[in-house]
Amino acid sequence: MFSPCRATRKGRLLLCFLLLPFLPWTVATAAVDSDPITAVPVQDGWSFNTGNPVISFGDFRPLGSWNDPCVLRGPSGYIMYLTTSMGASGSPPVLPFRAVSEDGLKWRLEPSTPLMATGKAGAFDSTKVETPSVVLFEGVYHMYYTGVGAEDMSGPMSIGHATSSDGVHWRKDAEPILSPTGRMSDWNGIQVAEPGAVVYRDRIYLYFTSVGLRGGNGPPVKRVIGLATSDDGMQFSPPEAVLEQNVLYPPSKGFDGYSTPSATVCEGRIHLYFDVGLWDEQKERKWSQVALHHAVSEDGRNNWIQDGAAIVTRNQAAWTRMEVRSPNVLFEDDRVMLWFAGNALVEDIKDAILTTGKTRLFGIGFGAHPMDSTPRHR
Repeated sequence: MFSPCRATRKGRLLLCFLLLPFLPWTVATAAVDSDPITAVPVQDGWSFNTGNPVISFGDFRPLGSWNDPCVLRGPSGYIMYLTTSMGASGSPPVLPFRAVSEDGLKWRLEPSTPLMATGKAGAFDSTKVETPSVVLFEGVYHMYYTGVGAEDMSGPMSIGHATSSDGVHWRKDAEPILSPTGRMSDWNGIQVAEPGAVVYRDRIYLYFTSVGLRGGNGPPVKRVIGLATSDDGMQFSPPEAVLEQNVLYPPSKGFDGYSTPSATVCEGRIHLYFDVGLWDEQKERKWSQVALHHAVSEDGRNNWIQDGAAIVTRNQAAWTRMEVRSPNVLFEDDRVMLWFAGNALVEDIKDAILTTGKTRLFGIGFGAHPMDSTPRHR
């Protein structure tokens, strides 16, 4: 069941330059009949912007591959932290930017330059600073982000931290605040990444994606949402696993768990939004994010109630036909506001990128749902 707040986030050479770094992230073949996501029910009641994506590939800067939205309320509208590769899509460096909007739909960069740089050679974040999650806590902005090192996406990944007095000028910590254990059989042994921070009960609750070996049948790894808490935003409690995939996404069908959590608080409860991972050994791009989902907890740690249907799957729109990912949510007085990222298949976007450097089949979209209604399964 859905639990809104009042219910009980030009040639061959040029082609290679633009698309080959992108392929490990996005290439897959469309197999409608064998796609297990087609069997997952989807909620009614959500209204998705007809102009989606509201931020598209190539907006604001050449080859801007915008991803990973984190939206805060600002003094006169909304502030979004988002990322892009600085060159060809998917290739390092990946850096965070800041955008502003009066209505949550029309955005502009402010400032027009990245908020920070990657770390030095050998640092845990030497190639990518991505999936930013920003909160204001005791007068200081805290950004938590995924740091990717020299091994790129096959490496361990850790969660970095930076602080700011204004949300624009940032100072990074030299070392990560959370890292994998290095024991591959641990639930958090291989990767610790994709933070989703929220201020709750005068503490920072930091949710994140963890990856460890699954064992047995099914996908090779298991993605679990973990939690660590902090009184000061810098020193955190030992991490614990708090949310795992439910029966709607069985490992036997290739679903490997949950990723990219985003949390918000309403009436004392934590609402967690996240995407769902799917592993397919037969695909060139073996792992993809295929649905957005929601769960709610009275204390943010235990007894999670997961919805009986997805918010949306990648099959609901042409521009998310490859992936739908990275949800981020704000609760307004009368509606749930959802920003999320996605992209179509490479064969659907490559010609536009080669000829214009832009496409509306990749970017950040927006949707909304009335706060007081409960959507039904389709």
